[in-house]
Amino acid sequence: MQGGGGDVDFLPDPDAPSLGYVVAAPREGGLDLFNLDGELVTRHAGARLSSIAVAPDFELRGESLPLIFGASPDNGQVFGYAVVRAGARVLDLPLGAVEAADGVSGICLLREGAGYVDLVVLGTGASAEVWRVRDAGEDALSVESLRRFNLPAPARQCDAFDSEIYTLSPAGGLARLDANGNVLAESPARASSLSVSEFSGSRLVLATDGSGETVMSLDGRTLEPHFDIDVIDGLSTPGIEQPGAIDASMANFGFTAYANGMLAVFDEDDQRLKVISRDAFSRAVITGEGPVAE
Repeated sequence: MQGGGGDVDFLPDPDAPSLGYVVAAPREGGLDLFNLDGELVTRHAGARLSSIAVAPDFELRGESLPLIFGASPDNGQVFGYAVVRAGARVLDLPLGAVEAADGVSGICLLREGAGYVDLVVLGTGASAEVWRVRDAGEDALSVESLRRFNLPAPARQCDAFDSEIYTLSPAGGLARLDANGNVLAESPARASSLSVSEFSGSRLVLATDGSGETVMSLDGRTLEPHFDIDVIDGLSTPGIEQPGAIDASMANFGFTAYANGMLAVFDEDDQRLKVISRDAFSRAVITGEGPVAE
């Protein structure tokens, strides 16, 4: 997949799993949508986004319309986009007027409920807010700041799992917090991208620093180091020399390899976005048997 470089996420299709998309935020700005064959199907011009959050099951005016949210530190704003699956069209989506108390440096999805989406919005300082976005029947989606809390250190990336929030700070490392911002665990690990998911029943944090050769894994509760994973060339998986932006999905993306989900990793070495079978990655990351190859 030629493109990307910034944050990555997934847009699964529950009705046709093999027609899901990998979403990427190119460094030059906007959004890229790739199909599972690695073909760029849509390039939507726009602001440069430091991180993105996808709400695949949102219903707008009673119709299923997946949403993408992006944090733009350059503009100090959160932007919204709607995706029309037919034709993979991306539309700019107006959001209600709301101003982050401490600016905007990053974003992630906390939860998606019936008619609403809760987002974690990272500030430029050591703080974060939880915003609720919902369809109130007006021209723009309603946005409400539910709460604000302090972080152990200024964070630039985040992810959420089971209503818990994981933050990544360039200087302060990793932190695990509950939904109200109470710190549950910390780690001094240095990274630039993270993803939290479950592998064979174990919750793990995957982290990359954009310059090393491996993907770090840490225990999802204690943040203690687990195994470093090296992704090498296989029958259907290209090797990853310098892992950058990373994300993991448990959704069904069809085919034999991706029925139980996949990972997407941007390779800083050849500037390409690459996907990996979740099953193959799980075997390596849980057992510590060595490199990933299919």
